[in-house]
Amino acid sequence: MQLRHEDVAPGDGLTERIRDAANTALHAIVPPLFKAQQPWAVMGSTASVLQGIPRYVPPDIDIVTTMVGAYIMEGAISSLGSTFRPVSHSVGGPYTSYFGIFEVRGVKIEIMGDLIIQCEDGSIDTRDHWSRWSDKVRVLHFDDLHIPVVPLEWQLVANTLLGRPTRVDDISSYLLEHGFDRPYLDALLADEGYGARTIAGVREALRLDD
Repeated sequence: MQLRHEDVAPGDGLTERIRDAANTALHAIVPPLFKAQQPWAVMGSTASVLQGIPRYVPPDIDIVTTMVGAYIMEGAISSLGSTFRPVSHSVGGPYTSYFGIFEVRGVKIEIMGDLIIQCEDGSIDTRDHWSRWSDKVRVLHFDDLHIPVVPLEWQLVANTLLGRPTRVDDISSYLLEHGFDRPYLDALLADEGYGARTIAGVREALRLDD
């Protein structure tokens, strides 16, 4: 089942503070990214709440893009507030990316270009996923903008890989109640980068073997 995420109301944790910061930052980055034809998407907790996950207030706004897109974003939003960390190549824990941290309207915004997640049970390279984040079913109406978000199915797989049971429970509970894109999920789980624990965890969370 495919969801038209455009029609999903945001979760109740989308505060006016987060909305205001996102609106300000996105209005700044959308035109130059569009001009440069660089793909991007909101991901993490803000993307989850925008797609309807309830009872959670995002602590920040995470945006994933390409290496080139990360530097374009930096130029677009660095003048809107504070720069805590300019974009540069970064390796920290399971994450490798061109990473920068900024503050806009009192909210932290983290930019990740060419993000790779590497764990003991497998890896995810976001450069392999842009074509799957279809703008036909993955774009949200946000105020007067249309913004791409990382699908909940993808975030379920990523959080299972990262070993985050609370996030897995929240996302899987929502998908079980509201429906999910089974063909897309099957395609994700067919990737060779995931280990047996991650695949089994996703299947159990969504009761695919019941």
